Amino acid sequence: MKKNLLTLAAMLCCAMTMAVMTACSNNDDNPAGPDSPTEQTEYAILLYGFGGRNLDIGIFGNIMDFYKAKPESYGKVQIACQYKYSSAEDLQKYWFDMLGEKLSDEATNAIKDMGLQTVRFVVDNTVQSPDENVLLNHQNIYGPKNNYVANADSLTNFINWATKACPAKHYILIVSDHGGGYQPHDDLPYNAPSQTRGVLYDQNHEPNQHFTVSSLKYAIGRANAHMDVVYLDACLMNTIEYQFELKELADYYILSSFVVPGAGGSYSVLIDELAKNAGDIETALKNFNKASVDKWDQDAAEQAKQGSAEAKWDYHDMTVTRTSALDAFGVKFKEFTDKLVAAYADESNKAKIDTITKHAFKVNNERPGYDMVDYAQSIVEALPDVYDADFNLEIGTAFNNCLVSQYCSDFLMKKGLSVDCSIMLGVEGSYYFYDYDREKPEILNGYKIYYADGKLDNYKTGVAEPEVSTWPSTLEDTYGQLAFDKATGWSRWIKLNKQLPCNNSPVEMHYPIE
Repeated sequence: MKKNLLTLAAMLCCAMTMAVMTACSNNDDNPAGPDSPTEQTEYAILLYGFGGRNLDIGIFGNIMDFYKAKPESYGKVQIACQYKYSSAEDLQKYWFDMLGEKLSDEATNAIKDMGLQTVRFVVDNTVQSPDENVLLNHQNIYGPKNNYVANADSLTNFINWATKACPAKHYILIVSDHGGGYQPHDDLPYNAPSQTRGVLYDQNHEPNQHFTVSSLKYAIGRANAHMDVVYLDACLMNTIEYQFELKELADYYILSSFVVPGAGGSYSVLIDELAKNAGDIETALKNFNKASVDKWDQDAAEQAKQGSAEAKWDYHDMTVTRTSALDAFGVKFKEFTDKLVAAYADESNKAKIDTITKHAFKVNNERPGYDMVDYAQSIVEALPDVYDADFNLEIGTAFNNCLVSQYCSDFLMKKGLSVDCSIMLGVEGSYYFYDYDREKPEILNGYKIYYADGKLDNYKTGVAEPEVSTWPSTLEDTYGQLAFDKATGWSRWIKLNKQLPCNNSPVEMHYPIE
């Protein structure tokens, strides 16, 4: 992995001395890219990404992977990209400083020119030196420097341009950057301030702008073409809340419950599998799913050989979901929720449910997402007088009908840590966000309590009294407006539950599992 990193960076440094990036404004009527659309193909892949401070080298590698598919595959699959670089400071800090090399003045100046530029182009697999001729080509620069890529209009505009530039029968949208799953305070009313992210976190536009489940739905829903696949190549995005909110906008999702490596999915494999299985998209996506997770395992094994301490914590996964089956699952999950709410009135049942909630499997050590399937299954099995064997089979079948494929890293499988999909849990209408030290993840710096009525308590370690403010919204105005909650009434349980769920993830905290 280090060898590949050095090679890629060296190529870029060389290219930067040959290409000076100057901003050229492209309006919506004349975007960067081909002057006229090409012929319609079977598939078109649309990549919309941002470096997110430390992901440039990974996403850069993904884009280069678009040029490595089999030559014959490009006759059936076209690719259009829009990518925004991180700031010059972050490029220097997270990319080039890793090499331990002193850059030339020309390279340093090129980084400054490259920082916060957005490039937009159609992949042509016949180009020579694609890093220089594509990512560093001033003719591909789109819009002003520091384009606001987390704006819903920006994504809609890209989709409309890309589907015109690469007309196809089927479209796969990839959104690539950091991800943070679902949290109500992410999904605030329009223009309200937020301090955390949903997905695609553009930290160069204050206050910390990002896509939320609502703005992502708005952006994709207004586009001129239907997306066959929505692929969020980002961490923690396989949540039931996102799945239900976007289910009318795509036939399939590709999402991850845990962490996605910086390198992301194996894009050349995706191209080849789509071309090879032109009439069978589920087979193509399933094979891509397996190939991507296998590659992550191989990379982790290689890093372990090189002495990387992090390689042993290979908590990566990917799931392909069939959206047409989500409504039927929602019906069974509503029945599960109805019975759960009713059962909680019985003290014997309440004690069993509280025990399960207390030890629920948390996906991430900071955010309030938990393993939905494990949680529901544990409750069903603990309450046989409430949920009979037929119900257990029916809800399991309904969920499995949603899955095209699911693969987890070797580490997750060996430790029994796989998660099918996450769901938000809370206590008496409130939920917690924990702040762990990034360098020493066992250290808790503090936590925030987001109350249903919009009150926010901010606790800091060693300080007895919290800072009291507002989020500013309410559970009803955020979670209560989700398609998932309207279908299942899950917020009823969040408000009723009196047991604080588990506050750490055995994966993220690197706890040993006996």
